[in-house]
Amino acid sequence: MFKKSGLLTFYAETSLHMGSGTSLSYVDLPIQREKHTEFPIMQASGIKGVIREFAERHWKDDKTKVEVIFGPKEGDKFASCIVFTDAKILLFPVRSVSGIFAWVASPFILKRFKRDLESAGIEFKDNNEEINIPEPSGEEKIIVATNSILKVQNTNQVMLEEFVFDVEDGGKSEQANKIANKIKGFLPQNSAFQDLINEFLARFCIVADNVFKDFVKLAVEIQTRIKIDQTTGIVKEGALFTEELVPSESVFYSLVFFNDPYNKINDLQNVNDVINTTQNLFSNFPLLQLGGDETIGRGLIRVRFTQGV
Repeated sequence: MFKKSGLLTFYAETSLHMGSGTSLSYVDLPIQREKHTEFPIMQASGIKGVIREFAERHWKDDKTKVEVIFGPKEGDKFASCIVFTDAKILLFPVRSVSGIFAWVASPFILKRFKRDLESAGIEFKDNNEEINIPEPSGEEKIIVATNSILKVQNTNQVMLEEFVFDVEDGGKSEQANKIANKIKGFLPQNSAFQDLINEFLARFCIVADNVFKDFVKLAVEIQTRIKIDQTTGIVKEGALFTEELVPSESVFYSLVFFNDPYNKINDLQNVNDVINTTQNLFSNFPLLQLGGDETIGRGLIRVRFTQGV
């Protein structure tokens, strides 16, 4: 039983490749996906490893603190007192005819997010009132916020990729406003891209679950890459391969759970000390690198920590 919990939100500033190995499909290097939904994920082992490395650099003069929180790298002297879950997709960016791009969610995604927040002791409410999650009445329908920039001029339609959706009325936009405002509170409020975050409500939309599934399968980036033969300076024979990427502006979230440290030191005597230390680690929304292709700028992620109960 965990004593404390929290939420990590990951905002992709560049495209991301958290690889799952080779594939038999047309993509040689696919991204990590949930088996039952095929939605993109970031596995917890990769997240914990990157955050541990960041902690080692942040607390470079206190390696013991890193071991107490994340566990020793070698041996089984004691366990970590922090637990990460796989990071699930929350918002997926999709090309839009109006407004450049949209942040897309679906009823399933939002209901799961609400459930996970409750597991971390974080309420999904607006002024102490439950936020209802509206559902599009069909796959050709879309729900947008009241001041959306996604509507095609002089119409009540939204065009995402090659799909045309009719905007739902009947109070669903008001619910979308409340959901978007709640989600916005978990996004990194970094000055470098504050203007984009301020436009979040205007870009937020909800599509049917099956439509969302199509977007996260078909609207990912597929890049073809090559390998150069260093002796000849030309493309190496048979070295052409394709790589799947989650696009920049994608948003994931992960739950974090805490216990009392199994190996206590002066600054870490109980779970509250662990929470405070973790809060300090993630202050100022650090920029981390997750996944492959580090040297070509992939996987730069801005992180925000929200404390639960």
